Amino acid sequence: MPTELLAPSFDLAVLRRTLGKTAGRVDVEHVDTCTSTNTLLLDRVMQGAPSGLSIVADEQTAGRGRRGRRWQSAASHSLTFSLLWRFPDRAAMSGLSLMTGVAVARALERLHIDGIALKWPNDILLFGRKLGGILVEASTDARGAAAIIGIGLNLRPHPAWAGHIEQPFAALLDAGYTGGRENLLAAVLRELVAALDAFSTRGFISCRRDWLQRNAFQDLPVKLTSERGDLIGTCRGVDDTGMLLVETAGGIVPVVNGDVSLRSL
Repeated sequence: MPTELLAPSFDLAVLRRTLGKTAGRVDVEHVDTCTSTNTLLLDRVMQGAPSGLSIVADEQTAGRGRRGRRWQSAASHSLTFSLLWRFPDRAAMSGLSLMTGVAVARALERLHIDGIALKWPNDILLFGRKLGGILVEASTDARGAAAIIGIGLNLRPHPAWAGHIEQPFAALLDAGYTGGRENLLAAVLRELVAALDAFSTRGFISCRRDWLQRNAFQDLPVKLTSERGDLIGTCRGVDDTGMLLVETAGGIVPVVNGDVSLRSL
C-alpha cells in the first residue's frame, strides 16, 4: 500500500505548495478529530469568519449526510473537509450542491480517474457505486448569507464501514489513486474555487451542461421516495436552477432539492 495514501497525518505545507494560485483564495485549517467539519464552520460563521475558510479533518465522530444519515470517515481512509463561501443572499445559492458535484468530478477527472458520475442532488459515484457525498448548509450572520460546503470522499475501504453504509460504495483506491489527501484536496479546491467564481456571476446555469453530461440517471427510469409518497418516471435532467426533471404520464414534474431519495428502476 502506498505510504501517501496510508499517512494518518495531513501536511498543510504540501497542500499550500500544491494549491498554487488558489492558495491565496482559501485558508485551510487542519484538525485531527472533530464532530463535524460543517459544524465547526457553522460556528465560525457566527464569529464572522471570512469567505474561503476551509477545515479538513482526519476523523469525524459525528459526520452528517443528507436525511439525517451519518457520514463515515476515518484517518487515512477518507478525505473530509468543508469550505465556507459567502453570497449576497440565500437565493444566490440555488443549485450549489450540484455545482459542487461538478467541481469534484472535474478534479477527479484531472487526476485521471475514470468512471465518475453524479447522482442528484449530491452523490459522487465511481462506476455506479457511491464514492463521496456533499452536504451544503446555509447560514446567515451580520455579513449576509453563507454556505458551508461539506465534502467527503472515500480513499480506501475501512473494515467497519460495511455494516453501516446502506448502499454499495467505492473508494479511490479502486480507481488506482494513490496520490495522498493533500494532492486530492488541492485538486478539489482549485476546481471548486473556479466553479464558485462562475457560479457567483451566472448561477447554476454556468455548470448545468457539465452536470447533465455526468448525470448517472439521464433518460433512465427512476423512483423518488419522500414523505409525500413515490414518484416514478424517466429522469430528464435538471432545469436552470438545479431542480430534477422527471417525465411521467402526466408530463414533466420538477422536483426541488429536499428530503427525497432517488433510485434507478
